[in-house]
Amino acid sequence: MSRAFVSEPGASTLVRATEESARNTADVYRTIEPDFDFEVRQGRNGWMIARLKKDGTFDSWVEE
Repeated sequence: MSRAFVSEPGASTLVRATEESARNTADVYRTIEPDFDFEVRQGRNGWMIARLKKDGTFDSWVEE
């Protein structure tokens, strides 16, 4: 099963109400985790941040 649909027990995907807020959060994560790229994606409930490997493949969603 793809990690895109699997989450750690007790964790929830970080969702932001606005694209700007999600982009600002992604900028923070780029500083904290320089080995990954981060991309803002719109979901049904708001804006989420995808953690990507340097080759561009999906790794996981940023979680709270």
